[in-house]
Amino acid sequence: MFKLLFKNMKPKHWIAVVAIFILTFAQVFFMMQIVANISLLTGAVQASREKGVAEIWQYGLTMVICAILMAAVEVIIRFVASGTASGTVTMLRQKLYERANEFAMSDFASFSTESLITRTTNDIQNVHLAWLTFLKTAFVAPITMVWSIISLVQNANASLTIVTGIWLFILVAAVAVLLLMVTPKFRIIQKLTDYLNVASRENLTGVRVVRAFNAETYQEGKFEKVNQEYTKVQIFTGRVISFFTPLVMMVMMGLSLSILWASAFVINGLQPEAANLAFSQTNAFVMLASQIVMSFILIVTLIVVWPRASVSAKRIEEVITHEVSILDTDHPVEFKEKGTIEFKNVGFAYPGSDKEAVSGISFKVKQGEVIAFIGATGSGKTTIINMIPRMADCTSGEVLVDGVNVKDVLQKDLRDRIGYAPQRGFLFKGIIKDNIAFKNPDMTLADVRWAAEIADADGFVMGKRNGYDSEVAQGGTNFSGGQKQRLCIARAVATKPEILIFDDSFSALDYRTDKIVRGRIAEKLPEATRVIIAQRVGTIMDADQIVVLDHGKMVGIGKHKDLIRNCPVYQEIALSQLSKEELGL
Repeated sequence: MFKLLFKNMKPKHWIAVVAIFILTFAQVFFMMQIVANISLLTGAVQASREKGVAEIWQYGLTMVICAILMAAVEVIIRFVASGTASGTVTMLRQKLYERANEFAMSDFASFSTESLITRTTNDIQNVHLAWLTFLKTAFVAPITMVWSIISLVQNANASLTIVTGIWLFILVAAVAVLLLMVTPKFRIIQKLTDYLNVASRENLTGVRVVRAFNAETYQEGKFEKVNQEYTKVQIFTGRVISFFTPLVMMVMMGLSLSILWASAFVINGLQPEAANLAFSQTNAFVMLASQIVMSFILIVTLIVVWPRASVSAKRIEEVITHEVSILDTDHPVEFKEKGTIEFKNVGFAYPGSDKEAVSGISFKVKQGEVIAFIGATGSGKTTIINMIPRMADCTSGEVLVDGVNVKDVLQKDLRDRIGYAPQRGFLFKGIIKDNIAFKNPDMTLADVRWAAEIADADGFVMGKRNGYDSEVAQGGTNFSGGQKQRLCIARAVATKPEILIFDDSFSALDYRTDKIVRGRIAEKLPEATRVIIAQRVGTIMDADQIVVLDHGKMVGIGKHKDLIRNCPVYQEIALSQLSKEELGL
């Protein structure tokens, strides 16, 4: 955990830690002055009235001043500690978020979405709590303990020292046993937190399916199982930790009583003046012993939160140190062409698989042309187009965009040339205008409407009360499937990219709207190269090239009129949708 935190601390945070360390010495100094004056005050009270009253005022005033100064220093320490802990964890949270944003599709296989959410929220919070506790207690506890032990040795008494040692041994042994019981449970708690997130997110995301199948009881049972298991572990750790405070209080009370009991035998046989001195020393011994126990309490407080935070820190570090599979080159090259795509014997295998999911893919598309991919579900269509913007990297062959290998250019420069409409229309929480202008937030309303008109979305948007300022729910759940797809198409064309990728983005549109949208794209963006995945033959019949896929391999490439006669796979797909007359057979 220290390694993770120290890597993410700025120089100002280090300065703050040093300041806390120095201020802690001042705090402990004032604390010890109060303890010393309590002992002297006890002696003064037991002295003669004339001499005692003057000393009482002197020692009392000193204690008040020290208490005020100690409180002021503690406030400063807590203020600096809070700022330092929050600042460090803020950087850590930002770094975690940015690393997740760098992940390629294959990297997400190592971490579930729910786990990444837990690590960004719950795990970060655990680290924050532990780091804040550390800054508040890690310096004051050992300094107070060492200072108290030194003072205790100076007032050493064999019987009192033995009594103190016995009680401290009992405390240390009991705390060690309790920690051994709860520490392994913290890792289980974090995993169960992941499972709770999975169950909750799955149910909320698929709420329509759950209700359609009357599966509420089944889903509630799944959640209840995880919830009960989580509760059992939490109750166990809570019950074990609940022993700490009573245990420490018992030790403190027992220690004080034992010291007073042992001192009574010594004081009982002394002369009055010697007895007064011994009683004063006993009070000092009790105060110093209590300071040692209180210091140990602070250390225990840190020990309680630290194991869980250590588990969380490891989970955070796993994400931050995860080697991203797709990285930018150190020596990027310039693009040589405009709007061209070429695959040279490309193959792709998923991580951990010995067999390529797609192989032997070769084609070339010129600027302004349309290339389409069609094939059965699982034939590799989306896998192929994901390699164009480097959502995934080919494992064999080469993918070239604008005349250069995509691995030889910066990902940002590559994606600046591409507009992408995903298979599942996804909208971000906000307003419609911001969703269409997602790539360029400074886009004017006129440009936004231009893109929406191409996607045949302007009509239903302007039909809303607030038009382009209408609210969009997370994921676009307040829009129909066809509306989401049209808004996603508008977002793709809004920046007038060189290359447009449509991953089955017309599937929720009726034939008429499908044809209108594709016609407007061809009219308004004639120089844009279009890559289309479609299940409907009618969507791709006019493409310059159609790539037919079957089990990850190309079984045909060419125009519709050629494939319908020469490619059995394409012919089978086409005849399942259209008649021979419609296909021109």
